Amino acid sequence: MEIIEKLKSTTLRKTYNMRRGNVIARKGLLALVSSLRGALDRFSARLVVSREEAGRRPQDFYGNQALLEIAGKTAKLGGWVVHLPDRRIEWSDETSAIHERQRGETVTLEEGLGYFAPEWRETITSHFEACVATGLPFDLEVEIIAGTGRRKWVRAIGVAIRDDQGQIARIQGALQDIDEGKRLENTARDLERRFAESMENISDAFFQVDTDWRFTYLNHQAERLLERSRSRLLGRLIWQEFPEASSGIIRQHYERAVRESKTVDFEVFYESLDAWFSVTAYPGPTGLTVYFRDVTKRHAADQHLHLLEMAISRIEDFVMITKAASQPGDGQTIVYVNDAFVRITGYSPHDALGRSPGFLQGPRTDAGAIEEINHAIALPKAIRAELLNYAKDGREYWADMSISPIFGSDGLASHFVATGRDITDRKRAEEQLAESEERFAIVAMMTTDAIWDWDIATGHVQWNSNIASVFGHDDLPVEGGVQEWEANIHPDDRARVVSSVLAAINGEAETWAEEFRFRRGTGTYAEVLDQGHIIRNAAGKATRMVGGLRDITETRLNEAKRLQAQRLEAIGQLTGGVAHDFNNLLTVIIGTAETLADEVADPRLSAIAQLNHKASRQGAALTRQLLSFAGRQPLEPAALNINSSILAMERLLSTALGETIILQLELNPAAGHIRADAAKLEASVMNLCINARDAMPTGGRLTISTAQSGKDALIRISDNGFGMNAETRAKAFEPFFTTKPFGKGSGLGLSVVYGFVRQSEGRIEIESEPGKGTAVSLYFPRLTPTELPADTSSNVLPDGGSEHILVVEDDPMVREFAAATLVSLGYSVTSAADATEALQILKTDGSFDLVFSDVVMPGPIDGHAMAGKIVAQYPNLPVVLTTGYADIERIGTTSRFRPLAKPYTRRQVAEALREAIDASRDNR
Repeated sequence: MEIIEKLKSTTLRKTYNMRRGNVIARKGLLALVSSLRGALDRFSARLVVSREEAGRRPQDFYGNQALLEIAGKTAKLGGWVVHLPDRRIEWSDETSAIHERQRGETVTLEEGLGYFAPEWRETITSHFEACVATGLPFDLEVEIIAGTGRRKWVRAIGVAIRDDQGQIARIQGALQDIDEGKRLENTARDLERRFAESMENISDAFFQVDTDWRFTYLNHQAERLLERSRSRLLGRLIWQEFPEASSGIIRQHYERAVRESKTVDFEVFYESLDAWFSVTAYPGPTGLTVYFRDVTKRHAADQHLHLLEMAISRIEDFVMITKAASQPGDGQTIVYVNDAFVRITGYSPHDALGRSPGFLQGPRTDAGAIEEINHAIALPKAIRAELLNYAKDGREYWADMSISPIFGSDGLASHFVATGRDITDRKRAEEQLAESEERFAIVAMMTTDAIWDWDIATGHVQWNSNIASVFGHDDLPVEGGVQEWEANIHPDDRARVVSSVLAAINGEAETWAEEFRFRRGTGTYAEVLDQGHIIRNAAGKATRMVGGLRDITETRLNEAKRLQAQRLEAIGQLTGGVAHDFNNLLTVIIGTAETLADEVADPRLSAIAQLNHKASRQGAALTRQLLSFAGRQPLEPAALNINSSILAMERLLSTALGETIILQLELNPAAGHIRADAAKLEASVMNLCINARDAMPTGGRLTISTAQSGKDALIRISDNGFGMNAETRAKAFEPFFTTKPFGKGSGLGLSVVYGFVRQSEGRIEIESEPGKGTAVSLYFPRLTPTELPADTSSNVLPDGGSEHILVVEDDPMVREFAAATLVSLGYSVTSAADATEALQILKTDGSFDLVFSDVVMPGPIDGHAMAGKIVAQYPNLPVVLTTGYADIERIGTTSRFRPLAKPYTRRQVAEALREAIDASRDNR
C-alpha cells in the first residue's frame, strides 16, 4: 500500500506540474500572438499611406520609412505593392528576408504568388483577385516555401488603393513572419491535449475542487462513476450536487485533509449510487484533488466468500481440505471438513482435523485406487475416484470423490480439496437397469422418431425401424454404428455435433440435444433434432445413451418463412414511416428553395437556392424509392430512360454494396427508353446487385451496363463472384430455390425479377460458370421516338387568387410553409393542426372557398375521414388532400379533386388549388 500511495503522489505532482506548465505556455503564447497582431495592425495602417502624400512631405516620409524599417525588423514585417493594371510587384527588404531571398531581387506577380505553399496558392490568389476586382481587403494566415525550401507560416494583408477617380490603382499590403508564434501555439495546444489525454486515460476516477468546494475538473472515469457529466458539475458546489456526501463521513474526511494539509484515505458506501468507493484526497494550495475507484466488486467478493463458506458448510456433498506435505514422504493433514462430512462419516471436526485422510479407509478399501490417488497427488494433478470408506460406527459406504490441487504463488500445490458424495444408493440402482431397457423398447415402438440405443463402451448402435421409413436408411450396421451416424452428419455440422456429444458424455450431463443436418438415403439433407438421455454407472461414467432423431425440416422451413415475412413487414413499416416524415421535411425545403430561386435577385444566391432545390428533389426521388421498397408506393408502367433510372440509383447501390464492392456503370445512350414500372425496375436491379454482392463475400467488381440490342434495350449486371454450375442455373428462377445458407435467403428474389421482366414483355438470361462470375441480362422492348410523351412543362407559375383557404396539417413546419406559400399566391389563409380543430373552425369561423388537408394526422379523425364529413355537410366546398406516403391512387379513387403527393412544389400546389376552386365554381 505504501508503494501505491507513493505512485499516486508522484502521478499527482506530475499531473499538476504538467497542467501548470501547460497553462503558463498557453498564456505566454496568447500574449505573444496578441502583441504580434497589434504590431502588424499598426504597421499595415501606416503602410497604406499613398506615395503622393509622402511626396508632399518628404521629411516625414523618410523619417517614417526609417521607423517602418525598424518596426519591420522587430516584428518581422515586410511591405509589398502591386501596381495596376500592369500588375508590377515591388517588395520591401523585409519581405525579401521573410522569403529568404536576396535583397532587391525582382519578381513577377506570378512568381510572388508561386512562393505560397501549393495548398494555399488558390486561396491567396482568389483573395488577391477579389481585392483587385471589388476592393475587398484580405487578412490571411498561410504558409510559404522559403528560399531554403522550408515551410513558414506568414500573415498576408492586402488593401486596395484607389486613384482620384475612385478606380483601384494598386494593391498594397504587408507580410509578417508568424512561424515562431504558430509553432508556440501548436506546442501549447499539444501540451493541453497531452494533459487532457493523460487525465482521461488513467484508470482511477479523478476530480478537483477549489477552496470554495466547487468542481474545477473531472476526468471521464469520474463522470462514469458519479453518473454525472462534467458540463453539469463544473463550477457547481460539491455539497449541493451530492448532499449525501455533505452529511456523512465524506465531508468530514475532506475537511480534515484541508484543515490538516494531510492526505486522507478511506472507504465509503454511497447509497444513492449503490456503490463502495476507495477514496484518496490530496490537499493543495488551490483546493482538493480526489482519486477514487469503485470497489463494489471487491466488497461483493468478500461477502460472496462469506456466503460460500456458509454454503459449503451446508451442502449435501462432503468437502474436505487437506494441507499438502511440507517434506517428501510426509502425509497430508486435514484442515477443514464441512457438515456433510460429519453427517456421512460420523466424525466431528475435532475428530478429523490434523489427521491424515487415511484414517477413513478399512479392510475392503481398494489398494489400487489408493495408489492412483497418491500418484495424482504427487504430480500434482486432479483425479476422480470411487472409494469404499468406513464411517465412525464401522458402516461401509461408497464415496464418489473429486480431488483437486490448490496452487500457491510459487506454483507449488499448497492444499488439496476433496469433494464427493455417498453413492451407495446408486450402486443399487444399477440392478434396475434391465427393467429400464425393457421400458425403452416399448416406447421405441410407439414413437415416429428414429430411436437409437448407443452402447458407449463398444460403439454399437441399434436403431428402430423408423430410420428406414423416415430417413430412407436400410440395414445400418450395429457394430461401429456410431461412425455410421457421424458419417451421415453434414460435413459443416459434424465437428460441432461430435464435440457436443463427447462433452456431454465426459461431463456430468444427464441429457444431450443438438440440431443439425442429417443425410437421407437419397443423398439430400434433412434438418433434424437429435436428443438423448445419458445413463451412468455408480462411478458417474457414461455407459449408455438412448435417444431419438426427429425430422424437423418442414417445421424450420415454415418458421423461417414466418420470420422472413415478419422481418420484411417490420422493415416495410419502418421504411414507410421514415419516408413519410422525410417527405414532410422535403415539402418545406423544396418550397422554400423554389421561392428563393424565383425571388432572390442576387445571381449567386439564386444559384445556391437552385442547387438546394435540385438536391431536395433528388431527396424526394430517394423517398419514392424507399416507399416503393416498403410497398407503400403505387406502381404504374411509364416511359423510362433506363440510363437515368440507373444513375438515380447509383448512391443507393453504393451504400447497399458496401466498401469492398467496386460499382462500375457503363451506360450507352443508345439504350433509349422502355415502358416499365419505375419502382419495380429499380427493385429488380437492386435485387440482382445484392445477389452479386453476396456472391463476392471478400469483395470484387460489379458492372451495370446498358446497350441497344436489336429492337430491345439491354440492362446487363455482371460480377466476378464464385458463379453457378449448370444445375444451379437451371433452378435459379424457381420460387424458394436458394444457394444461400439456411435462413439467409427466401429464394424469391430471382423469381420476382423474372415475373416482372415477363410482365413487361421482356426476357431474362443468365450466363455463369463456377469461378468465373455471373452475368444477368434483362431485355425490354425499346420505345420509338413517336411513343415518347411530349414535354409539357412550363416555367410560368400558375395564377393564385384571393379566396379564403383552410389549411389542415399536423406538422408545424409543413403547416407554416403551406400557409406562407398560399399567402404569397394571394390567398387568405386560416390554419388548423388536426381534423377536429378544422371541423370546429368550419362551423364557427365563417365561409371558406377550399380546404387543403394532410391525410395522416393524429386524433380520431384522419384527413380522408374529415374530407367525407366536409362533403356531407358542405357539398360545394372543395377539399384537396395531400400525403407523404404517396398513396395517391387510393386517395384519388375516393376524392373529387386531384390529390397532391408530398413533397410538393409551389407550382404543384398552385395548380391543384386553382383547378379545384375553378371546378367547384363551374359545378355550382
